[in-house]
Amino acid sequence: MQDFLQAIAAGGIELHGFLLVRGGAVVVEAFWRPYTADRPHMQHSATKSWTAAAVGLAIDHGRLKRDDKIATFFPEHLPPQPSANLLAMSVRDLLTMRTGHAAGLSGGAWRGRRDSWVRAFLAEPVPHAPGERFIYSSGSSYVLSALVTRVMGETVHELLNRHIGRPMGMSPLLWDGSPEGYSTGGNGLTCLAEDMAKFGLLHLQGGVWQGARLLPAWWVHEATQPHVPHASLGSMDGRRYAAPTAGAAGPGYGYHWWMTPFGGYRASGIFGQHCIVLPEHDTVIVMTAAVRPGDGRLLDLIWRHVVPALGRETTGGDAALADTLATLALPELPAGVAGLMGSLQYKMAPNAAGVRRVSFDFTEENCAFNLVDERGAHQIDVGLRAARESETTMTGHTLHHEYQPQQMRVLARGAWLEANRFCMTWRFIETAFCDTVTCLFTADTLTMTRRVNTNAGVMEMPELVGERIP
Repeated sequence: MQDFLQAIAAGGIELHGFLLVRGGAVVVEAFWRPYTADRPHMQHSATKSWTAAAVGLAIDHGRLKRDDKIATFFPEHLPPQPSANLLAMSVRDLLTMRTGHAAGLSGGAWRGRRDSWVRAFLAEPVPHAPGERFIYSSGSSYVLSALVTRVMGETVHELLNRHIGRPMGMSPLLWDGSPEGYSTGGNGLTCLAEDMAKFGLLHLQGGVWQGARLLPAWWVHEATQPHVPHASLGSMDGRRYAAPTAGAAGPGYGYHWWMTPFGGYRASGIFGQHCIVLPEHDTVIVMTAAVRPGDGRLLDLIWRHVVPALGRETTGGDAALADTLATLALPELPAGVAGLMGSLQYKMAPNAAGVRRVSFDFTEENCAFNLVDERGAHQIDVGLRAARESETTMTGHTLHHEYQPQQMRVLARGAWLEANRFCMTWRFIETAFCDTVTCLFTADTLTMTRRVNTNAGVMEMPELVGERIP
């Protein structure tokens, strides 16, 4: 484990949380401050495996079959002349991401839409016969979520809270909803790392938890088989997944579960959210992180350092590991130098972000930062000596994979790096995202830049320039 932690530090990999459960017991629990065990964390596409569990429950209740055609459940959303390929698309095709589409839909393609997402999915051209080509798509997961609600009479969120969350003693599961009232299906689940570990353990144990059957055994087995032998994610521009290149190597894919080396399977979300189940080792590994899309180092280090050590007899080292775990922390801003005090207000030049005004109210220990844009007024309380936690409505969707909740919890710290250069970090503590905002002050102007630690799209917003208001 020490080798793994050293490699994480040496590689500058931003890991937020790590749990290793073996033989039903937590063997390693690690969180990098300011992240803690009692902080929920957005799971992104690891959500898909939970949606699959809801589909399994609907099938086991006799409300759904894997060969049922999707079009029969949503006749009001079909295009005027649906293609034969669309009409042939089945529940099984959505579960295995073989819908026949030419490109897959990321959640970022829909999050700002207020119309029917089901209708948008059914309007997509289907140039290929379903069941043949793998194309990763959060749209497939969303339609499965909508389908479960149609046949079960409750959202996937409600169904899984009732059947899995509460019986397993999980924290309240949080799940984004669509304009149609369905759980988003392919993403949007926020929960504790411990809850993800319990979900993995439920599958490791064949659907049984403390003697009670919560998921059908046949479903757990079927869902975690490689129905697609060599699935490849394909490239993504923040909104759509391109089809993988012909012959691209990749792990197998089950019913919304990826296969892994060492005979396992994983629920995986963008930016490094993973729940890895390794039946041969009686092990579940959970990680939350903020890595760039396409950066495979985190999983590589698991296969290289962690899995080979499972079951290996070790002597000593426990005290050293405990010391390492106690000191894990993400880098922070330096203490800084003395800077401006009092209130500063700026009218911003026209800009693509729609930011109109910015103001700073500095005291010795705090900066109240305010921004006015087309959505309204937003504030972040920034600690100058220690980070401050608050709730904010601050706009950030272009840097945050198009997520823009009504409110987010933010841990904010600021420091004067030079007498006229003020830097803030806004860590949206229940997500993967941390923004660094740099403000350069002259006598009459403000120049402000904002960049993020990870994103599937742009990493930095266009520079903002403002004129001081006397």
